[in-house]
Amino acid sequence: MTEVLVRHSEGVGHLVLNRPAQRNSLTGPLVVQLKSGLESLLESPDCKVIIISGAEGYFCAGLDLKAFSADPAPAWKVDFQAHWADFHEAVYHADVPIIGALQGFAIAGGSSLALACDFLVVGKSAFMHVSEVERNMLAPLNVFWLSQRHSYQTALRMALLGKRLSGMELVAAGIAETCVDDADVLQTSELMASRFSGFDGLNLKALKRSIKKSYPGHSFRDQLAEIKSASAF
Repeated sequence: MTEVLVRHSEGVGHLVLNRPAQRNSLTGPLVVQLKSGLESLLESPDCKVIIISGAEGYFCAGLDLKAFSADPAPAWKVDFQAHWADFHEAVYHADVPIIGALQGFAIAGGSSLALACDFLVVGKSAFMHVSEVERNMLAPLNVFWLSQRHSYQTALRMALLGKRLSGMELVAAGIAETCVDDADVLQTSELMASRFSGFDGLNLKALKRSIKKSYPGHSFRDQLAEIKSASAF
């Protein structure tokens, strides 16, 4: 089964997590396909914007705990954290805007995927939950993206309180760009993407690079080794 669908049309690339029966939860094969799909879109000179979404109304439920706990352990488990960090590093260095279409929920690892997006369109009944604190786990990628893009207080609220934030709350916190009816999330994301696709691609990339240089925040490389060596649990 193809766990990530990759499409590209009229300047807009799509990465669609495609494990709806498992609520698009993360496994090693999915993460490898996600990174490969991202790289293929970024290598295309015609791709000006990327939309990340989940199949059948679910964004991402985080780690597939059943798959991770299988006995015997899956072969991909050993390298999962390194591949997951590599994907996030590729997102960090991406020159094109990335839009997250958050339907349903984004939990734990799923919330780090949503937070990694430059712009987030969220459904009214959807929510984000940085839930690692409830499981006595660290959340290095969630913490990284929160510290990159949001205030200290927002990072504390999300990571330490572990509170679910609904669509409108995500907008109020400055995490989501807009909140729309659940059925309109994908269409609204496409409309935003079409605006980017109408711009000059080279200039768009140059602008994003210049903005990143102006707001250096924390170096991803400084945290990469720690993130790669961290346990997935």
